[in-house]
Amino acid sequence: MKLNYRDKIIAGVLLAIVILLVGFFVPVKNMNKQNKDDKKILAEKEKVKAEYEAKIAKIPGLQESIRKIYSEASDATKIFVPLDEVKSQVNVDNYMQKYADECKVKIKGLELGATTVGPLDYYYSSETDKLSDMRSQADVNGTLQKEYEESVAESIALSQRSKESVIKTQYALKVTGTKVNIWKYLEAIKKFDKAVIINSVNIEDYSFGKNAAKKAGVELPDSKDGEEISVPIGDNKEVKNVSNAQIVVTIYSVIEMEEPNVEMN
Repeated sequence: MKLNYRDKIIAGVLLAIVILLVGFFVPVKNMNKQNKDDKKILAEKEKVKAEYEAKIAKIPGLQESIRKIYSEASDATKIFVPLDEVKSQVNVDNYMQKYADECKVKIKGLELGATTVGPLDYYYSSETDKLSDMRSQADVNGTLQKEYEESVAESIALSQRSKESVIKTQYALKVTGTKVNIWKYLEAIKKFDKAVIINSVNIEDYSFGKNAAKKAGVELPDSKDGEEISVPIGDNKEVKNVSNAQIVVTIYSVIEMEEPNVEMN
């Protein structure tokens, strides 16, 4: 078909319009796809941002929690003897001498033992349940077993709890004094406000002179207030109401935690 001049003009205009539309819609389509991709990336970034903001919001609470844990740990370590003081025999001498003076006993020797690291044991009953079979036969309502489990619940919990390690330093003391005063001295160590445990006590003369006086045919009066009493037994000899005692104690120490820096720099 042969087009006239007018048709050619119209066809040219239509072709130009089509080219313009194609040139417009293709970029728009690409831009729309890019916009969708950008929105998806933005959503992901906003999700990450929200997660970080949530974590940042928790920081003050975590800081306070860390401070609280440190404070509680510091309070718990106050009962332990500072490690620097344990390593100094002079300091331990001062500890022990103070109570010796108060209780009127004489320290004849103080020997430093080895310092070791070991578990801090819990004190709990570890007896075997020997009545289990009889209890099960009599426990028709299940109450006997329940009562038993409640009675040993604390011991079971302690037996399953993990043990913490502590620093142990042993000291061997040799003291001399009357029965009353040595007992006072042991009680003073027991009541010491630091972590010190008496491991063993060996008293050379449990009669505190009574047996020697009886053998010599004399009477050694009692000492109610802890004063020293002596009686002559001939040949310029005397018997006293005193005895030597060997005492082994363990002093517990820990390495204190440094205060954590929780401030944001």
